[in-house]
Amino acid sequence: MRLLSPWGETLDKNHILQEYPRMQLKRDNYLILNGEWEFQITDGSQPSRKDGWEKILVPFALGSKLSGTDKLLKPGETLWYRRYFDYALTKNRVLLNFEAVDQCCTVYLNGLQVGSHKGGYSPFEIEITNCVKQKNELIVKVTDESDQGAYAYGKQKLEHGGMWYTPSAGIWQTVWIEEIKEHSVHDLKITPDYDNGFVHLNFTGDYTQVVITVFENKKLVHRGITIEKNYTIDLGKDFHPWSPDDPFLYDLYIETDDDALKSYFGMRKFSVGKDSYGNTRFLLNNKPLFLTGLLDQGYSVDGLMTYPSDEAMEYEIKKIKEMGFNMLRKHVKQESRRWYYLCDKYGILVMQDMPNGGGPYDFHFVAVKPTLGFTRVKDDDYKKFGRMNEEGREVYYQELDAMLDTLYNATCIFAWVPFNEGWGQFDSAKVTEHIKSYDHTRLVDSASGWYDQKCGDFNSVHRYFIPFRVPRLDDRILLLSEFGGYSYIEWGHSEAEKLYGYKKFTDKVKLDEAIDKLYQKDILRNIPKGLSGCIYTQVSDVEDECNGIFTADRRVIKINEKKMLKNNELCIRSVR
Repeated sequence: MRLLSPWGETLDKNHILQEYPRMQLKRDNYLILNGEWEFQITDGSQPSRKDGWEKILVPFALGSKLSGTDKLLKPGETLWYRRYFDYALTKNRVLLNFEAVDQCCTVYLNGLQVGSHKGGYSPFEIEITNCVKQKNELIVKVTDESDQGAYAYGKQKLEHGGMWYTPSAGIWQTVWIEEIKEHSVHDLKITPDYDNGFVHLNFTGDYTQVVITVFENKKLVHRGITIEKNYTIDLGKDFHPWSPDDPFLYDLYIETDDDALKSYFGMRKFSVGKDSYGNTRFLLNNKPLFLTGLLDQGYSVDGLMTYPSDEAMEYEIKKIKEMGFNMLRKHVKQESRRWYYLCDKYGILVMQDMPNGGGPYDFHFVAVKPTLGFTRVKDDDYKKFGRMNEEGREVYYQELDAMLDTLYNATCIFAWVPFNEGWGQFDSAKVTEHIKSYDHTRLVDSASGWYDQKCGDFNSVHRYFIPFRVPRLDDRILLLSEFGGYSYIEWGHSEAEKLYGYKKFTDKVKLDEAIDKLYQKDILRNIPKGLSGCIYTQVSDVEDECNGIFTADRRVIKINEKKMLKNNELCIRSVR
């Protein structure tokens, strides 16, 4: 069976993901290069051949249905992309942007090497001002060691199945060209200061002056000018906060001598504090909020790590909101910048995982022993955690910093998760301090599940096979960061070869009753005892994992939406 989502089924090959990718530094002059490219695979470091090119749809990665090919890239092989395009030359600087290429690439334009990048999840740009012509040949050389190398790979594994997914490779997010003027802002950092009603801006670029304008519902609320790299917007005490119930975003305009940009921001604050009963809670805008969310792998049945369209992402986020969830945990994957923009827009809080690396993982160490309660292990034992490779530990920090930098401005992200279930975990206390030194505005879940080192802002528990009971509390937020995982196959909407899940059902009614009972017994009963949030596994079925609320093709929601909404509302009302 060849499953497609509704958006994959109606995909217009001539207009794929045409939206501007970077909504918090947006210009009007850009060219999307998504669409039909050519590709070939060679052995080792052999150059590309003159013949043997095949068609592929970018930005769908090699191995995905929407790419148009089922070929996979093996370690030691090289994937080559080719694209011809016309370009109207101007006197402006020209930047070639890749939102993500998995894992390492070198870029050539008109026969010249113009840049390279390592790491499969973060965007990067290459200046091509002196190389671009009216008629152009773009070549991208890609290598991908998947789970065998030093770089992060998330859920991709060469030997996949169960909780591990099909490995993909190559370009898997939008490719685009942008022009910038001589005097322009190159980068922007936005830091809301909720308690004082300030917004701190940090610029990089070449300009004489910057004019900053802020609108609230089209009403001018601030206008200022600076010649410095830093600027503070004073909104006063009567500003409009951002929250899941009211995801209000301010419009921000930035003008230099000859450049104009549009951005936005939300006024919010994330912290740890007490509720009216003295329990430690997550605080949003200085008020306790119960976090009720879903584990989100970010996988599409037809695009693998790439959603077929903005509409596909929007549909999913809106449906999740309609069921009463107020947050998502983006699981060991960095998503497209458009996805975070939609979470900002519709009001979904996001817990952001760092994609995992390292390995190989010992199944008994990362799955069996911790399930039985054996979790008191120091994470400086690199061998046990699959982190013997020193280069891999160094690369981890490089990729972590790239993620923190890329997603810093996202209004919705309230916490960073550097490690999950011991998968390549190491020195988590040091990593937590590293994150905090870069970003003091967000919380850190240092080790989600299993090997807690008693640091960070969360006591983060995973519980699948036995009922959840509140452990001994400390001064951190108690979060049930994974639970549930109940599996049920909706026939005709799954490609699972072997059903994988933590509790299996063959009756949809019984599945629904079991989930409802789980919320009543494990969640609602434990909130007064100190439970501050829960994250159900998971958003959708993915390959063998059939434990999603949505089917893999997103055509069926497997649970009673009204019942889930009621349970979520009860959870949120239980915390004051």
